[in-house]
Amino acid sequence: MNVTLCSALAFSSSLLANDCRPCHAAIADAFAKTGMGRSITERPSALPSKFYHRLSNRHYTIADGKMRRHQIGAGGTEINVIEKTIDVAIGSGNHSITYASRTPTGLLLELPVSWYSQENAYFMSPGYDRPDHLDMRREVVDSCLFCHSDSEKPAAITCRRCHGDATAHLAKPGPGNIYNPKQSSEVCFQCHLETESMGVVDSMRKPGRDVFSYKPGEPLADYKLYFDRSDPPAGRFEVNHTAYRLMQSACYQKSNGKLGCVTCHDPHSARAREACGSCHQSEHTRAKVTGCAGCHMAKRKAQDAIHIRMTDHWIQREPKFADPVKESHEPYSGTLIPFYTKADQLSLAIANTRVPTAASASLYEEYLERAPNDVPTLIALGKTLIRLDRDRDAEARLRKALSLAPKDTAARLALAVSIGKQGNVAGALKEMKDAVAAAPDDSYSWLNLGFTHRELKQFSEAAAAFREAIRLQPDLAVARMALASLPAGK
Repeated sequence: MNVTLCSALAFSSSLLANDCRPCHAAIADAFAKTGMGRSITERPSALPSKFYHRLSNRHYTIADGKMRRHQIGAGGTEINVIEKTIDVAIGSGNHSITYASRTPTGLLLELPVSWYSQENAYFMSPGYDRPDHLDMRREVVDSCLFCHSDSEKPAAITCRRCHGDATAHLAKPGPGNIYNPKQSSEVCFQCHLETESMGVVDSMRKPGRDVFSYKPGEPLADYKLYFDRSDPPAGRFEVNHTAYRLMQSACYQKSNGKLGCVTCHDPHSARAREACGSCHQSEHTRAKVTGCAGCHMAKRKAQDAIHIRMTDHWIQREPKFADPVKESHEPYSGTLIPFYTKADQLSLAIANTRVPTAASASLYEEYLERAPNDVPTLIALGKTLIRLDRDRDAEARLRKALSLAPKDTAARLALAVSIGKQGNVAGALKEMKDAVAAAPDDSYSWLNLGFTHRELKQFSEAAAAFREAIRLQPDLAVARMALASLPAGK
C-alpha cells in the first residue's frame, strides 16, 4: 500500500486553547503541528485497507469510516462479523494512530488495527498481536486516555496541560502568574514516566486524586506514587520509557537536576536542541556539534509496540541492543520497588499484590480506612471477597463502588456474581442485564448473563446470551461449551 502519511488522518488545530492565541499566535500555531497538539482527532479519515491477522485468524477491513472484522467458515462464508464506526483517532501519526469506536452509551472501545507511519501500513494495535487479543472489546479508560487527551472528553492536548490554570494570567497577563514548565521536568513526567506496561502496577494515584486532577507545578508525588521492577532495567525498552530511560543515564544522574526534558526539547515546536556541548567539551564534541543523539541515543523498536521505532533516552557511550521480532506479552512476576517517589509500605504492599487472598483483602481494607471512596480499591476488595466466599461483604463494597461510579461495568458484573452466589439469582439477573446494557460489547457480561438465565432454567434466553458472547469473542471456548450443554430443543 503506497500512500503518504498525511492522507492517513485529517488533522485539525481547532482543539488548541484559543485563549492563548491573541498574545502567542506563533507559539500556538507551532504547537498545533506537534504530536501533542494533534494527539486526538474526532471523526478521522482512516485510509481504506484490508488486514489479516494470522494468530487470531481474523480478517479486518477499514473503509468508509468503519472497521469490520470477520472470519471464514465452512464453504468460504463469512462468519463472526462485527463492524464498528471509527469515531476517534488516538495518536498524532508521528509514530502511529490507534482508532476507537464510541458505543451508544458513550464508552470508547479501542479498535484492534492501528496505522504505523514508519511502516506505512496497518498492523495490530500494541498488545493485540496474540491469539487471545481483546479484538473490539477493550474499553479506553480514563487512565489510558490521560496522556493522549486534555480532558475526560477526548480532545487534543492544549496549553493548560503544561501551564495549568490560566485564569489569573488571562485577567492580567504577566510572566509571574502562570506556571513555566522550565522550572521542573515533572510536568513532562506526568505523561512520559512509565516504568513498566506489562501486567504490573507501575503507579498508584494518591487517595482522593482522580485521573485528570494533576496540576502543573505541584509535586508529582502529591498526585501519584511510582513503582519499578527490581531486576536490572538495561534490557527493557518500551514506548513510554522516555523519562524512565533518561533517569538511567549518567548524564541525568550527575547533572544535579540541571538536565531535564526541556534542556533538549522545545515543547512548543517539538524541535530538538543540541545541548550536549554545554557539558562535554572535547575535540570529539567540537567535531560533532550536531547529531550527538544519533550515536548516543539510539532509535530502536519498543518491546510493547514492535512497529514503532523511537529514541532510547538512556544516553550511552556505545548503545548495544537487539530489536525485538515480536511483541512481548510476558508479565513480570517479581517484586516491585519504589521508583522516583517515596512509597509508603501499605501502597507498596498493594502494588505487589497479584492474587486474591485473605492477606490481600486485609491490605485493601486497611487502604480504605485511608481512602474510603477509592473506587479501584473497593472493586479490587469486592472481587477478592468473592474469591474468598465472603459474598455478603463483597456485595456491600461493590454497591458502594457503583454508587460512586455508576457506569463501572466491572463493578456491576462483580456485584451480580456476589448476589448470585448468595442464592438471589433473580437479583443477579437484574444486575447482569444492567451490565450488558451499560457495556453491550463485553463478551463476559453476556457470558455471565447466559449462566444466570441457565440457572433460572430460561434456556432460550441463555442460548441467545451465549451466542452473543461468541459473536463478540469467537475464541471464548467457555461460551461455546455452555451453549452446547443446554438441553436440546430448549
